[in-house]
Amino acid sequence: MNVPMAEQSVKMTFEQIVNFFNNGIKEAENFLCLARSSQLQLEQCLALDHLLYNATRIKFEEIPHGEEDVVNLFLGYECAIGSVRSELMMWILLKLDMPNEAWDQLVAAQMGCLDASRAHMLFAHCEQRMRVLEQLEDKIFPPQVFISAGFVSARLDCSICGERYSQCEHLRGKPYMGQFCEVIHRNPRGDHVAIVEVPEDKRCRVVSVKTKDGYRDKLSLETTPYNEGELFTEGDLLEAKVHLLVLDRYPYLISTEKILGTMFPALKSKQKPG
Repeated sequence: MNVPMAEQSVKMTFEQIVNFFNNGIKEAENFLCLARSSQLQLEQCLALDHLLYNATRIKFEEIPHGEEDVVNLFLGYECAIGSVRSELMMWILLKLDMPNEAWDQLVAAQMGCLDASRAHMLFAHCEQRMRVLEQLEDKIFPPQVFISAGFVSARLDCSICGERYSQCEHLRGKPYMGQFCEVIHRNPRGDHVAIVEVPEDKRCRVVSVKTKDGYRDKLSLETTPYNEGELFTEGDLLEAKVHLLVLDRYPYLISTEKILGTMFPALKSKQKPG
């Protein structure tokens, strides 16, 4: 469609709107492959930025009408669009020799898939895509050491109603009028850290380990020399750098430009005009 969604939604039926989003996602899925051009993948990411904007806009427009099923449908579109975009950026970042950033995008794609399947029953098929993403994790990336940090909080509140989570009727992870119920930790304090096989968030992991030559990256195996004053003692306790805590619950909603950072202008400048 040549007319931007923001300009034509008032002229479209509900079925046409749904088809508009389905076709946009389907088109982008054609580029979920290592062999695809990075420039074409970037173009799809930018197209998905606009598609996500429209899904969010329509979701908020529908909230006053009180049709929770419709609102949650567009919440599902937000998650599904974000998931595909994250997977596209994973491939781009891998080809830029940025495996740690690519890993984060893989995890974001997995989170988006899972959230889409929770948001609305029409996204139940995302569970199949989730299995594909898990296979990609096993085939593309080496095994990772995951970290889990435990906390004790003064109280746990519900993100939907603001009441104590133990006293409200909302369930964590379930959608309510376009947003997921989350548990808000008030005044948390650290309790313990553990190495686990199944983490709450796969972005929490051992990033590098200390060797005689410097910190060796767990993904790339590149070694970063020590800073002045840092020492390595043979036979000493193993030291590692870890991502202990990640605060962004919805990484798949972050824009293409923000994820690609300093690489974005160079990539965008290579796009053909028009």
